Amino acid sequence: MLKNEEAQTSPASLNGLTQTDPLAWREQYRSALFDDVMPWWQRHSIDSEQGGYFTRLDRAGQPYSSDKDLWMIGREIWMFSRLFNEHEANPNYREIASHGAAFALKHAFRADGRMHFRLARDGRPLADCLSLYTECFMAIALAELSVADDDAALRQRALAMYDTLVPRLGVPSNTPMLGYPLNAEFHLHAHDMMRITVAWVYNELWPDARWQADLVRSADSILSRHWKPQYGGLFENVAPNGATMFDLPEGRLIHPGHAVESAWMLMELARANQDGTLMNTAIDITLASLERGWDEEYGGIRYLTSYDNSPVHPLEADLKLWWPHCEALYATLLGWISSGREELLAWFSKIHHYTFSAFPDTEYGEWFGYLNRDGSPVFTAKANGWKGCFHLPRALLRCCQLLQNL
Repeated sequence: MLKNEEAQTSPASLNGLTQTDPLAWREQYRSALFDDVMPWWQRHSIDSEQGGYFTRLDRAGQPYSSDKDLWMIGREIWMFSRLFNEHEANPNYREIASHGAAFALKHAFRADGRMHFRLARDGRPLADCLSLYTECFMAIALAELSVADDDAALRQRALAMYDTLVPRLGVPSNTPMLGYPLNAEFHLHAHDMMRITVAWVYNELWPDARWQADLVRSADSILSRHWKPQYGGLFENVAPNGATMFDLPEGRLIHPGHAVESAWMLMELARANQDGTLMNTAIDITLASLERGWDEEYGGIRYLTSYDNSPVHPLEADLKLWWPHCEALYATLLGWISSGREELLAWFSKIHHYTFSAFPDTEYGEWFGYLNRDGSPVFTAKANGWKGCFHLPRALLRCCQLLQNL
């Protein structure tokens, strides 16, 4: 990892807020999280009859399918446990998290210790593991809940999961990138990001040099393999040695949301290590990603692009999804507070205005997840196999904490 210019991690001055109202922002994020989003999930996602959570909910919160997606269940367990551990020791938070974990521990794991991806309502397996990301989210869920419950056996289960899943991150064969075989090996940026996600949670709960080493390893890989400042982007898929693979469309792919999510993780690592060089690089990644992804005509962050603006495979490339906007809100706010760079405050203001104008459902609660390029909803369902109780409440909580400190 790059070392060690003078760290720019002191709180920035409030001069940049003379044209805004930080108190109003603070209340808006608090209210969105605790008056809208979390109560919505508490009301609608709990399956009190057969256990676990419903993960496919329509606009009003009614299940349109009783199937249960395990990476969504892991994320929701983590979110409620995190609120209990870090925000408020509300017994209801812990009860909801324990309810989800009991179902997962009973039904989610195969005989070889790996996880199913999707279950029927009663816990029967419907699909085996799509990727090891399911295990990553369940690992942080059980780790966080073990602290909330003060459960030594659950802690050992979480530690054992870390031992089995982290060595598989970074190995191309462990996560098929496409729904069909491709005779090429990639190093996936998402693997580095998931290693940070898991190691950061473990290190917060049980500080140890082992987790810290995995954090450094992940940051080094992102910067040495995936961040290509000469091309103005952080690339999702590169050769295992970090070389570009521009002869394949997958090798040209830039995912602004993933890049910004990684960037704020690098910022947090920079703050923890007082590493000004890493902080500045993470800010550069954030700004490059937003400049590449922002839709100047309609506003909002496009989902996918390529470094040379050539077509990408996924047809959803021009859609506006909830989670990249959530990640960008936190990244720009954290970057501005950490560095005082005014362009980050300008980006935060612009993303904040678009996000809170376009995504919240003022009639039924929670947020729409998928918008067309012009901002109209693709569909109105609030939860599916990809959208759950994670990106939105996590970002709202982190922004609340930053704004409270201001």
